[in-house]
Amino acid sequence: MDKVYLVRVFYEVYGGMRADKPLLYQSESVARQRGEMLARNRDGVLVYAQSADADRGEYSEPMILAKYGQVPDLHA
Repeated sequence: MDKVYLVRVFYEVYGGMRADKPLLYQSESVARQRGEMLARNRDGVLVYAQSADADRGEYSEPMILAKYGQVPDLHA
């Protein structure tokens, strides 16, 4: 399985949170930097890592690396 790093941006819409499609990075440091930059003008940003085998459709549980602002509970 390959490890990928993702950044997900959230916007508050009508009292709830809406997420954009995740941005994919091959490096943890680049994902963290991008998340920090995006957090300056977004309602919420989540930076996380996940192991993935796209050919088999297998994905591990996400490992949260950083949260900025309002981020919904992923396990709710």
